[in-house]
Amino acid sequence: MNFVKMYVRIISCRKKKLTIERIIAMKKIKAVKALAAAIAGAVTVSLSGCYFLPDEEEIIDPPKVKTSEAGYTTIVATKKDIVDQVINSGVVSSVSSSEVAYEEQGGVIKTVYVQTGDTVKKGDLICECDTAELDFQIREKELYIRKAELQKQLLQEQGAMQSEIDMQQVEVDILNNEYETLKEQKELSMLYSPIDGTVSSLSDLQPGSEVAPGQPVATIVDPSDVYIEIQPVDYTVFKLNDSVNIRIDGEIYEGEVFMTPGDIPENMGDDDYEGLIYNKRDVYVRFKDAPPENCINIIADVILVLDERKDVVAVANNLIKEINGEKVVYLLKDGKKEAVTVELGLVTGSQSEIISGVEEGDEIVIR
Repeated sequence: MNFVKMYVRIISCRKKKLTIERIIAMKKIKAVKALAAAIAGAVTVSLSGCYFLPDEEEIIDPPKVKTSEAGYTTIVATKKDIVDQVINSGVVSSVSSSEVAYEEQGGVIKTVYVQTGDTVKKGDLICECDTAELDFQIREKELYIRKAELQKQLLQEQGAMQSEIDMQQVEVDILNNEYETLKEQKELSMLYSPIDGTVSSLSDLQPGSEVAPGQPVATIVDPSDVYIEIQPVDYTVFKLNDSVNIRIDGEIYEGEVFMTPGDIPENMGDDDYEGLIYNKRDVYVRFKDAPPENCINIIADVILVLDERKDVVAVANNLIKEINGEKVVYLLKDGKKEAVTVELGLVTGSQSEIISGVEEGDEIVIR
């Protein structure tokens, strides 16, 4: 009897031991799952952290986002350059601009005599259409004229009646008229520059291509008259002779302001001014040097730098809060979130210079 009780007790202890081991194992599995979820959450925060600091002025490296033991997401304050600038877009135009096209007749292009960027004078040949058949007709007409003139000369030498000589002269005149018409048609196959200037653009017509009447072949502009007209929200920030940057297809060119609403007499309406039909509400900019090729009718950005700071601590504006009339930034100090009063310097549309309160290397709490 005692033996049986002892056997049952041993079996019961073994069951309890197995139950305890199973509970411990399950707790370990739950702990591993919780740790994996925490790591995934931290990775997600790190990947999405770059959206907290939009920057309109320049492209910067995304801030290094990290999560503290207390659960705060932070970035490290760094030094960088910031620029306060105004950007307006306009179309590149020219006061003296002329599209070159055949007016009365088209044809097949034989030769193009210029390239984009070439300087031309008024009357310089731009291109020529093929006139092989017309040239044959002109040469043939010259021979008929020569034959008619010889016949007239022969009549005169033979003492023919004046009426016969006059009739032959009429034949000569008719042939001469036909000859001049052919010469005029040949002249129409030539396309000349109507002004002095630069070839700003050429069509994609190549020798052998057909060109129709009125179809633009080239655009000639006067480089000194190229300008950009912009309509800023606040035109008062633009001053006469201000230096600006002109951005076209990612390339930057130097420019300057040559006309603003404040430079026009108040009693003067929209009128012809320095060759422009000037709009009193707009600002006008030109290139300091020769404009780039093929820029006419292209959209350009005019960039006016109002102020800039180099190598300063700057943070995104959305991280600067106001408490009791003071500007503050939340820092992580000794594992705790602390509001620190800051003094601001240059403030742009997306970020602000921190003069005091935040040092390089400080951890800024973003959430």
